[in-house]
Amino acid sequence: MKYAADQYSVEYSLAGEYIDEQKKEELKILSESVPLQEIFHYKYQGVDVGMLAWSSVVRYMKGFLIEKKDLKTKDEILLRKYFYAGLINTFIADEVIKKFKPVSIYGSHGVYVDYAPPILLAFLKGISAIIWSSGFKDFFHYFTVPKKPNKMEFRGITDSEWKKRKETPLSYEENKTLDAYIHNRFNKGNKRDFLNITLPESTEDLRKKLGFGNDKKIVCLFLHVSWDLSFDLSKMIFNNANEWLYETLKVIFETKDVNWIIRVHPGEKVSGSLYTNDDFIKENFKTIPDHVRILWSDSEINSLGLYKLIDAGITLFGTMGAELPILGKPIISGGEAHFSDKGFTIDAKSKEEYFELLKNISSLNSLSTEQIDLARKYAFSYFVQRQIPINIIEKSEGHFGNIDLRKLHHLLPGNDLIMDAICDSIILGKDVILDKSMIEEIKIDL
Repeated sequence: MKYAADQYSVEYSLAGEYIDEQKKEELKILSESVPLQEIFHYKYQGVDVGMLAWSSVVRYMKGFLIEKKDLKTKDEILLRKYFYAGLINTFIADEVIKKFKPVSIYGSHGVYVDYAPPILLAFLKGISAIIWSSGFKDFFHYFTVPKKPNKMEFRGITDSEWKKRKETPLSYEENKTLDAYIHNRFNKGNKRDFLNITLPESTEDLRKKLGFGNDKKIVCLFLHVSWDLSFDLSKMIFNNANEWLYETLKVIFETKDVNWIIRVHPGEKVSGSLYTNDDFIKENFKTIPDHVRILWSDSEINSLGLYKLIDAGITLFGTMGAELPILGKPIISGGEAHFSDKGFTIDAKSKEEYFELLKNISSLNSLSTEQIDLARKYAFSYFVQRQIPINIIEKSEGHFGNIDLRKLHHLLPGNDLIMDAICDSIILGKDVILDKSMIEEIKIDL
Protein backbone atom coordinates (compact mmCIF):
# COMPACT_ATOMS: atom_id res chain seq x y z
CA MET A 1 0.00 0.00 0.00
CA LYS A 2 2.86 2.39 0.77
CA TYR A 3 4.32 1.65 -2.67
CA ALA A 4 0.98 2.38 -4.39
CA ALA A 5 0.48 5.59 -2.42
CA ASP A 6 3.97 6.78 -3.27
CA GLN A 7 3.47 5.84 -6.91
CA TYR A 8 0.41 8.10 -7.15
CA SER A 9 1.80 10.82 -4.83
CA VAL A 10 -1.03 10.27 -2.35
CA GLU A 11 -0.70 11.53 1.21
CA TYR A 12 -1.04 8.74 3.76
CA SER A 13 -0.48 7.78 7.36
CA LEU A 14 0.18 4.36 8.88
CA ALA A 15 -2.12 2.54 11.28
CA GLY A 16 0.67 2.22 13.84
CA GLU A 17 0.73 6.00 14.26
CA TYR A 18 -2.66 5.90 16.01
CA ILE A 19 -1.92 3.41 18.78
CA ASP A 20 0.85 3.23 21.36
CA GLU A 21 2.51 0.22 22.98
CA GLN A 22 0.55 0.62 26.21
CA LYS A 23 -2.79 0.39 24.38
CA LYS A 24 -1.63 -2.58 22.33
CA GLU A 25 -0.65 -4.42 25.51
CA GLU A 26 -3.99 -3.54 27.11
CA LEU A 27 -5.91 -4.95 24.15
CA LYS A 28 -3.66 -8.01 24.03
CA ILE A 29 -4.46 -8.80 27.65
CA LEU A 30 -8.14 -8.29 26.90
CA SER A 31 -8.00 -10.65 23.91
CA GLU A 32 -6.39 -13.35 26.04
CA SER A 33 -8.63 -12.98 29.11
CA VAL A 34 -12.16 -12.86 27.68
CA PRO A 35 -13.81 -16.29 28.18
CA LEU A 36 -14.07 -18.23 24.93
CA GLN A 37 -17.85 -18.31 24.75
CA GLU A 38 -18.00 -14.55 25.31
CA ILE A 39 -15.69 -13.81 22.39
CA PHE A 40 -18.25 -14.84 19.77
CA HIS A 41 -20.56 -11.95 20.68
CA TYR A 42 -18.05 -9.49 22.12
CA LYS A 43 -18.55 -5.86 21.10
CA TYR A 44 -15.87 -3.22 21.33
CA GLN A 45 -16.96 0.39 20.84
CA GLY A 46 -20.18 -1.06 19.48
CA VAL A 47 -18.45 -3.09 16.76
CA ASP A 48 -19.13 -6.83 16.84
CA VAL A 49 -15.44 -7.69 16.98
CA GLY A 50 -16.05 -11.23 18.23
CA MET A 51 -18.22 -12.05 15.24
CA LEU A 52 -15.58 -10.62 12.90
CA ALA A 53 -12.90 -12.75 14.56
CA TRP A 54 -14.98 -15.91 14.16
CA SER A 55 -15.72 -15.08 10.50
CA SER A 56 -12.01 -14.61 9.88
CA VAL A 57 -11.27 -18.02 11.38
CA VAL A 58 -13.97 -19.69 9.27
CA ARG A 59 -12.53 -18.19 6.09
CA TYR A 60 -9.00 -19.18 7.07
CA MET A 61 -10.12 -22.78 7.60
CA LYS A 62 -11.94 -22.85 4.21
CA GLY A 63 -14.58 -25.41 5.12
CA PHE A 64 -12.85 -27.40 7.84
CA LEU A 65 -14.45 -25.29 10.57
CA ILE A 66 -17.98 -23.93 10.16
CA GLU A 67 -19.64 -24.66 13.53
CA LYS A 68 -18.48 -23.24 16.85
CA LYS A 69 -18.91 -26.60 18.56
CA ASP A 70 -16.10 -28.00 16.40
CA LEU A 71 -13.58 -25.41 17.62
CA LYS A 72 -10.53 -27.21 19.01
CA THR A 73 -7.99 -25.90 21.52
CA LYS A 74 -5.40 -25.25 18.82
CA ASP A 75 -8.03 -23.29 16.85
CA GLU A 76 -8.78 -21.13 19.90
CA ILE A 77 -5.28 -19.68 19.61
CA LEU A 78 -6.08 -18.58 16.07
CA LEU A 79 -9.46 -17.15 17.12
CA ARG A 80 -7.84 -15.06 19.85
CA LYS A 81 -5.24 -13.70 17.41
CA TYR A 82 -8.01 -12.56 15.08
CA PHE A 83 -9.92 -11.19 18.07
CA TYR A 84 -6.86 -9.16 19.04
CA ALA A 85 -6.50 -7.85 15.46
CA GLY A 86 -10.17 -6.83 15.49
CA LEU A 87 -9.76 -4.93 18.77
CA ILE A 88 -6.65 -3.15 17.47
CA ASN A 89 -8.22 -2.20 14.14
CA THR A 90 -11.42 -0.94 15.77
CA PHE A 91 -9.43 1.24 18.17
CA ILE A 92 -7.33 2.64 15.31
CA ALA A 93 -10.43 3.28 13.19
CA ASP A 94 -11.96 5.26 16.04
CA GLU A 95 -8.80 7.32 16.50
CA VAL A 96 -8.62 8.09 12.78
CA ILE A 97 -12.27 9.12 12.72
CA LYS A 98 -11.77 11.41 15.73
CA LYS A 99 -8.73 13.04 14.11
CA PHE A 100 -10.00 13.59 10.56
CA LYS A 101 -13.76 13.85 11.19
CA PRO A 102 -14.60 12.41 7.74
CA VAL A 103 -17.94 13.01 6.07
CA SER A 104 -17.71 9.54 4.51
CA ILE A 105 -15.62 6.37 4.69
CA TYR A 106 -14.86 4.13 1.71
CA GLY A 107 -13.29 0.70 1.91
CA SER A 108 -12.87 -2.76 0.48
CA HIS A 109 -15.55 -5.41 1.00
CA GLY A 110 -16.09 -4.55 4.65
CA VAL A 111 -15.70 -8.05 6.08
CA TYR A 112 -13.38 -9.70 8.63
CA VAL A 113 -11.17 -8.08 11.24
CA ASP A 114 -9.12 -6.11 8.75
CA TYR A 115 -11.71 -4.44 6.50
CA ALA A 116 -14.90 -4.33 8.60
CA PRO A 117 -14.09 -2.19 11.69
CA PRO A 118 -13.96 1.28 10.04
CA ILE A 119 -17.10 0.61 7.98
CA LEU A 120 -19.16 -0.77 10.87
CA LEU A 121 -17.90 1.93 13.22
CA ALA A 122 -18.77 4.66 10.71
CA PHE A 123 -22.34 3.41 10.49
CA LEU A 124 -22.65 3.39 14.29
CA LYS A 125 -21.39 6.99 14.41
CA GLY A 126 -23.81 8.17 11.71
CA ILE A 127 -21.05 8.71 9.15
CA SER A 128 -21.71 7.80 5.52
CA ALA A 129 -19.93 4.61 4.44
CA ILE A 130 -19.69 2.53 1.29
CA ILE A 131 -17.71 -0.57 0.31
CA TRP A 132 -16.85 -2.21 -2.99
CA SER A 133 -16.80 -5.89 -3.93
CA SER A 134 -16.25 -7.85 -7.11
CA GLY A 135 -18.90 -8.09 -9.81
CA PHE A 136 -19.68 -11.06 -12.07
CA LYS A 137 -17.64 -9.76 -14.99
CA ASP A 138 -14.01 -8.75 -15.26
CA PHE A 139 -13.46 -5.11 -14.24
CA PHE A 140 -17.05 -4.74 -12.96
CA HIS A 141 -17.74 -4.12 -9.28
CA TYR A 142 -20.56 -3.53 -6.80
CA PHE A 143 -20.78 -0.74 -4.26
CA THR A 144 -22.76 -1.40 -1.09
CA VAL A 145 -24.05 0.96 1.59
CA PRO A 146 -24.55 -0.58 5.07
CA LYS A 147 -28.16 -0.40 6.24
CA LYS A 148 -28.05 -1.97 9.73
CA PRO A 149 -25.62 -2.03 12.68
CA ASN A 150 -22.96 -4.75 12.35
CA LYS A 151 -24.61 -6.11 9.20
CA MET A 152 -23.85 -5.88 5.49
CA GLU A 153 -26.35 -6.83 2.79
CA PHE A 154 -23.76 -7.56 0.13
CA ARG A 155 -24.57 -6.06 -3.27
CA GLY A 156 -27.78 -4.79 -1.75
CA ILE A 157 -29.69 -1.68 -2.71
CA THR A 158 -30.88 0.99 -0.30
CA ASP A 159 -34.62 1.13 0.35
CA SER A 160 -35.01 4.56 -1.24
CA GLU A 161 -33.34 3.52 -4.50
CA TRP A 162 -35.31 0.26 -4.68
CA LYS A 163 -38.52 2.25 -4.18
CA LYS A 164 -37.64 4.43 -7.20
CA ARG A 165 -36.75 1.41 -9.34
CA LYS A 166 -39.88 -0.47 -8.22
CA GLU A 167 -42.14 2.42 -9.18
CA THR A 168 -40.56 2.91 -12.61
CA PRO A 169 -41.56 0.49 -15.40
CA LEU A 170 -38.78 -1.04 -17.48
CA SER A 171 -38.64 0.38 -20.97
CA TYR A 172 -38.53 -1.77 -24.10
CA GLU A 173 -34.78 -1.17 -24.37
CA GLU A 174 -34.21 -2.03 -20.70
CA ASN A 175 -36.11 -5.29 -21.05
CA LYS A 176 -34.13 -6.08 -24.17
CA THR A 177 -30.85 -5.32 -22.37
CA LEU A 178 -31.80 -7.56 -19.43
CA ASP A 179 -32.71 -10.47 -21.70
CA ALA A 180 -29.44 -10.10 -23.58
CA TYR A 181 -27.46 -10.03 -20.33
CA ILE A 182 -29.11 -13.19 -18.97
CA HIS A 183 -28.65 -15.02 -22.28
CA ASN A 184 -24.98 -14.11 -22.53
CA ARG A 185 -24.30 -14.77 -18.87
CA PHE A 186 -25.10 -18.45 -19.34
CA ASN A 187 -24.11 -18.93 -22.95
CA LYS A 188 -20.67 -17.34 -22.86
CA GLY A 189 -17.75 -18.17 -20.61
CA ASN A 190 -15.34 -15.99 -18.63
CA LYS A 191 -17.65 -15.31 -15.70
CA ARG A 192 -16.03 -14.67 -12.36
CA ASP A 193 -18.60 -16.58 -10.27
CA PHE A 194 -18.83 -19.86 -12.16
CA LEU A 195 -17.48 -21.71 -15.18
CA ASN A 196 -19.74 -22.27 -18.18
CA ILE A 197 -18.31 -25.47 -19.58
CA THR A 198 -21.43 -26.51 -21.49
CA LEU A 199 -24.34 -24.70 -23.08
CA PRO A 200 -27.82 -24.88 -21.52
CA GLU A 201 -29.59 -28.17 -22.29
CA SER A 202 -33.26 -28.60 -23.13
CA THR A 203 -35.69 -29.47 -20.37
CA GLU A 204 -36.40 -32.84 -21.98
CA ASP A 205 -32.70 -33.74 -22.28
CA LEU A 206 -31.99 -32.71 -18.69
CA ARG A 207 -34.91 -34.69 -17.33
CA LYS A 208 -33.59 -37.78 -19.11
CA LYS A 209 -30.03 -37.16 -17.97
CA LEU A 210 -31.16 -36.88 -14.37
CA GLY A 211 -33.35 -39.96 -14.65
CA PHE A 212 -36.65 -38.44 -13.63
CA GLY A 213 -39.21 -40.74 -15.24
CA ASN A 214 -42.29 -39.32 -13.52
CA ASP A 215 -44.25 -36.11 -13.92
CA LYS A 216 -43.68 -34.82 -10.38
CA LYS A 217 -42.49 -31.28 -9.85
CA ILE A 218 -38.73 -30.76 -9.64
CA VAL A 219 -37.20 -28.59 -6.92
CA CYS A 220 -33.53 -27.64 -6.56
CA LEU A 221 -31.59 -26.84 -3.39
CA PHE A 222 -28.75 -24.49 -4.34
CA LEU A 223 -25.78 -24.75 -2.00
CA HIS A 224 -23.14 -22.16 -1.21
CA VAL A 225 -19.43 -22.11 -0.55
CA SER A 226 -20.04 -22.35 3.18
CA TRP A 227 -17.04 -20.27 4.30
CA ASP A 228 -17.67 -17.46 1.83
CA LEU A 229 -18.17 -13.87 2.97
CA SER A 230 -21.93 -13.86 2.17
CA PHE A 231 -22.50 -15.54 5.56
CA ASP A 232 -20.35 -13.27 7.66
CA LEU A 233 -22.42 -10.13 8.14
CA SER A 234 -25.76 -11.51 6.99
CA LYS A 235 -28.70 -12.77 9.02
CA MET A 236 -30.24 -16.20 8.51
CA ILE A 237 -32.64 -18.48 10.39
CA PHE A 238 -29.97 -21.14 10.97
CA ASN A 239 -26.84 -20.87 13.09
CA ASN A 240 -24.50 -21.69 10.23
CA ALA A 241 -24.33 -23.13 6.71
CA ASN A 242 -23.74 -26.71 7.86
CA GLU A 243 -26.81 -26.68 10.09
CA TRP A 244 -28.88 -25.34 7.22
CA LEU A 245 -27.67 -28.03 4.82
CA TYR A 246 -27.97 -30.92 7.27
CA GLU A 247 -31.48 -30.06 8.48
CA THR A 248 -32.70 -29.21 4.98
CA LEU A 249 -31.47 -32.51 3.56
CA LYS A 250 -33.24 -34.43 6.32
CA VAL A 251 -36.56 -32.83 5.32
CA ILE A 252 -35.87 -33.28 1.61
CA PHE A 253 -35.16 -36.97 2.04
CA GLU A 254 -38.58 -37.40 3.69
CA THR A 255 -40.49 -35.22 1.21
CA LYS A 256 -41.17 -37.61 -1.65
CA ASP A 257 -44.02 -35.97 -3.57
CA VAL A 258 -41.50 -33.97 -5.65
CA ASN A 259 -38.20 -34.76 -7.37
CA TRP A 260 -35.23 -33.08 -5.70
CA ILE A 261 -31.91 -31.84 -7.07
CA ILE A 262 -29.07 -30.81 -4.76
CA ARG A 263 -26.75 -28.44 -6.61
CA VAL A 264 -23.34 -28.16 -4.96
CA HIS A 265 -21.82 -24.78 -5.80
CA PRO A 266 -19.49 -25.04 -8.84
CA GLY A 267 -17.22 -22.54 -7.13
CA GLU A 268 -16.15 -25.18 -4.60
CA LYS A 269 -13.65 -26.59 -7.08
CA VAL A 270 -11.99 -23.27 -7.91
CA SER A 271 -12.31 -21.26 -4.67
CA GLY A 272 -9.75 -23.17 -2.67
CA SER A 273 -12.14 -25.06 -0.38
CA LEU A 274 -10.28 -27.53 1.83
CA TYR A 275 -13.49 -29.27 2.92
CA THR A 276 -16.37 -28.94 0.48
CA ASN A 277 -20.10 -29.56 0.63
CA ASP A 278 -19.35 -32.61 -1.53
CA ASP A 279 -17.36 -33.89 1.44
CA PHE A 280 -20.01 -32.88 3.96
CA ILE A 281 -22.82 -34.72 2.16
CA LYS A 282 -20.76 -37.86 1.62
CA GLU A 283 -19.68 -37.91 5.25
CA ASN A 284 -23.12 -37.30 6.77
CA PHE A 285 -25.44 -39.06 4.33
CA LYS A 286 -24.25 -42.49 3.25
CA THR A 287 -27.45 -43.29 1.34
CA ILE A 288 -29.25 -40.94 -1.05
CA PRO A 289 -32.99 -41.63 -1.63
CA ASP A 290 -34.22 -42.46 -5.14
CA HIS A 291 -36.19 -39.20 -5.45
CA VAL A 292 -33.02 -37.11 -4.92
CA ARG A 293 -30.25 -36.32 -7.41
CA ILE A 294 -27.01 -34.63 -6.45
CA LEU A 295 -25.04 -32.46 -8.85
CA TRP A 296 -21.57 -32.42 -7.34
CA SER A 297 -19.33 -29.38 -7.64
CA ASP A 298 -17.70 -30.77 -10.78
CA SER A 299 -21.03 -31.10 -12.61
CA GLU A 300 -20.96 -29.50 -16.04
CA ILE A 301 -24.72 -28.90 -16.20
CA ASN A 302 -25.38 -25.27 -17.14
CA SER A 303 -27.44 -23.38 -14.56
CA LEU A 304 -29.79 -21.76 -17.09
CA GLY A 305 -30.91 -25.15 -18.38
CA LEU A 306 -31.41 -26.20 -14.76
CA TYR A 307 -33.48 -23.10 -14.05
CA LYS A 308 -35.79 -23.90 -16.94
CA LEU A 309 -36.19 -27.51 -15.79
CA ILE A 310 -37.11 -26.95 -12.17
CA ASP A 311 -40.38 -25.69 -10.72
CA ALA A 312 -38.90 -23.99 -7.63
CA GLY A 313 -35.61 -23.33 -5.87
CA ILE A 314 -34.22 -22.96 -2.35
CA THR A 315 -31.27 -20.84 -1.23
CA LEU A 316 -29.95 -18.61 1.51
CA PHE A 317 -28.09 -15.85 -0.33
CA GLY A 318 -27.45 -17.27 -3.82
CA THR A 319 -27.61 -15.28 -7.04
CA MET A 320 -30.40 -17.53 -8.31
CA GLY A 321 -32.62 -15.58 -5.92
CA ALA A 322 -32.43 -12.75 -8.46
CA GLU A 323 -32.42 -15.01 -11.55
CA LEU A 324 -34.99 -17.76 -11.04
CA PRO A 325 -37.95 -15.41 -10.38
CA ILE A 326 -37.59 -13.69 -13.76
CA LEU A 327 -38.52 -17.08 -15.26
CA GLY A 328 -41.63 -17.15 -13.10
CA LYS A 329 -40.17 -19.76 -10.74
CA PRO A 330 -40.63 -19.28 -6.96
CA ILE A 331 -37.62 -19.39 -4.67
CA ILE A 332 -37.59 -19.95 -0.92
CA SER A 333 -34.94 -18.08 1.07
CA GLY A 334 -33.76 -18.80 4.59
CA GLY A 335 -31.63 -15.69 4.95
CA GLU A 336 -31.74 -11.92 4.57
CA ALA A 337 -30.19 -11.61 1.12
CA HIS A 338 -30.00 -8.56 -1.12
CA PHE A 339 -33.08 -9.81 -3.01
CA SER A 340 -35.17 -10.59 0.09
CA ASP A 341 -38.43 -8.81 0.88
CA LYS A 342 -38.67 -7.28 -2.58
CA GLY A 343 -41.99 -8.95 -3.38
CA PHE A 344 -40.89 -11.85 -5.60
CA THR A 345 -39.26 -14.32 -3.17
CA ILE A 346 -40.65 -16.42 -0.32
CA ASP A 347 -38.65 -15.39 2.73
CA ALA A 348 -38.98 -17.75 5.69
CA LYS A 349 -38.67 -15.90 9.01
CA SER A 350 -38.25 -18.99 11.19
CA LYS A 351 -37.11 -22.60 10.94
CA GLU A 352 -40.68 -23.76 11.51
CA GLU A 353 -41.97 -21.69 8.59
CA TYR A 354 -39.06 -22.83 6.42
CA PHE A 355 -39.62 -26.55 7.08
CA GLU A 356 -43.35 -26.18 6.51
CA LEU A 357 -42.68 -24.57 3.14
CA LEU A 358 -40.40 -27.46 2.17
CA LYS A 359 -42.88 -30.14 3.22
CA ASN A 360 -45.64 -28.50 1.16
CA ILE A 361 -43.51 -27.38 -1.75
CA SER A 362 -45.46 -29.49 -4.26
CA SER A 363 -48.38 -27.08 -3.87
CA LEU A 364 -46.25 -23.99 -4.57
CA ASN A 365 -47.56 -22.00 -7.54
CA SER A 366 -45.66 -20.14 -10.24
CA LEU A 367 -45.11 -16.43 -9.74
CA SER A 368 -47.79 -13.96 -10.77
CA THR A 369 -47.31 -11.46 -13.59
CA GLU A 370 -46.84 -8.73 -11.00
CA GLN A 371 -44.14 -10.71 -9.19
CA ILE A 372 -42.29 -11.45 -12.42
CA ASP A 373 -42.42 -7.75 -13.26
CA LEU A 374 -40.88 -6.91 -9.88
CA ALA A 375 -38.25 -9.59 -10.36
CA ARG A 376 -37.28 -8.17 -13.75
CA LYS A 377 -36.97 -4.66 -12.34
CA TYR A 378 -34.74 -5.96 -9.59
CA ALA A 379 -32.65 -8.06 -11.98
CA PHE A 380 -32.12 -5.08 -14.27
CA SER A 381 -31.07 -2.98 -11.31
CA TYR A 382 -28.79 -5.70 -9.95
CA PHE A 383 -27.08 -6.95 -13.08
CA VAL A 384 -27.06 -3.84 -15.28
CA GLN A 385 -27.48 -0.65 -13.28
CA ARG A 386 -25.48 -1.58 -10.18
CA GLN A 387 -22.70 -3.69 -11.65
CA ILE A 388 -20.28 -0.88 -12.27
CA PRO A 389 -17.47 -0.99 -14.84
CA ILE A 390 -14.14 0.43 -13.69
CA ASN A 391 -12.48 1.57 -16.88
CA ILE A 392 -9.33 3.04 -15.36
CA ILE A 393 -7.88 -0.32 -14.27
CA GLU A 394 -4.64 -1.52 -15.84
CA LYS A 395 -6.30 -4.53 -17.44
CA SER A 396 -3.05 -6.36 -18.09
CA GLU A 397 -2.86 -6.79 -14.28
CA GLY A 398 -6.22 -8.53 -14.13
CA HIS A 399 -9.54 -7.89 -12.42
CA PHE A 400 -7.96 -6.37 -9.30
CA GLY A 401 -5.25 -4.45 -11.12
CA ASN A 402 -3.94 -1.01 -10.22
CA ILE A 403 -4.92 2.24 -11.85
CA ASP A 404 -3.67 2.64 -15.39
CA LEU A 405 -1.32 5.61 -15.09
CA ARG A 406 -2.24 6.65 -18.62
CA LYS A 407 -5.82 7.21 -17.41
CA LEU A 408 -5.21 9.33 -14.34
CA HIS A 409 -7.03 12.21 -15.99
CA HIS A 410 -10.23 10.12 -15.77
CA LEU A 411 -10.21 10.87 -12.05
CA LEU A 412 -10.78 14.58 -12.69
CA PRO A 413 -14.42 15.77 -12.55
CA GLY A 414 -16.18 15.70 -15.89
CA ASN A 415 -13.75 13.34 -17.64
CA ASP A 416 -15.45 10.02 -16.85
CA LEU A 417 -19.18 9.62 -16.18
CA ILE A 418 -18.69 6.45 -14.18
CA MET A 419 -15.89 7.82 -11.99
CA ASP A 420 -17.98 10.93 -11.34
CA ALA A 421 -20.88 8.75 -10.19
CA ILE A 422 -18.62 6.62 -7.98
CA CYS A 423 -16.99 9.65 -6.35
CA ASP A 424 -20.36 11.31 -5.72
CA SER A 425 -21.62 8.10 -4.11
CA ILE A 426 -18.54 7.78 -1.89
CA ILE A 427 -18.91 11.36 -0.63
CA LEU A 428 -22.67 11.10 -0.09
CA GLY A 429 -22.79 7.46 1.00
CA LYS A 430 -25.34 6.43 -1.59
CA ASP A 431 -25.77 3.66 -4.16
CA VAL A 432 -23.81 3.82 -7.39
CA ILE A 433 -26.42 3.38 -10.11
CA LEU A 434 -25.94 3.71 -13.85
CA ASP A 435 -28.58 5.84 -15.57
CA LYS A 436 -29.56 5.56 -19.20
CA SER A 437 -26.92 8.00 -20.44
CA MET A 438 -24.17 6.15 -18.57
CA ILE A 439 -25.21 2.77 -19.94
CA GLU A 440 -25.22 4.17 -23.47
CA GLU A 441 -21.95 6.03 -22.94
CA ILE A 442 -19.93 3.08 -21.77
CA LYS A 443 -21.58 0.65 -24.21
CA ILE A 444 -21.70 -2.19 -21.69
CA ASP A 445 -20.44 -5.43 -23.21
CA LEU A 446 -23.24 -7.86 -22.53
